[in-house]
Amino acid sequence: MPMLALSVLAAVAVGGCSSPPPLVPTLIGVDMIALNATKKTVGDHIVSAATGRDCSIISFSESGDYCPDKVVVDRSRVYCYRTLADVECHHIPDPYRNGHMALASPPPDIRVVPRKKGWFDEPAR
Repeated sequence: MPMLALSVLAAVAVGGCSSPPPLVPTLIGVDMIALNATKKTVGDHIVSAATGRDCSIISFSESGDYCPDKVVVDRSRVYCYRTLADVECHHIPDPYRNGHMALASPPPDIRVVPRKKGWFDEPAR
């Protein structure tokens, strides 16, 4: 009986040493190429197409949101300040914190871009 238990334990231990199916290294390679080229894995591309949002494991690791809303910042409206010989423009007010007044520049416009239709969204009627 102890010999049977030992042989079953050995079979289970050696079972983890088998090689992966031949397709797995290819899929891992394709995933790494896609991640390097587009900053998204193949799964991210599938989820993005299905939901109509920009989903990425990179954005999840940076912000904690897998499919964040896309935000557009209109930087054509900037803060401009007079300097010694010229005018400098920045997207933030008083970047050097020296108390200078902006030359009548409003803050930039920030807006959320509407998402595209996903695979599971209902078609327009």
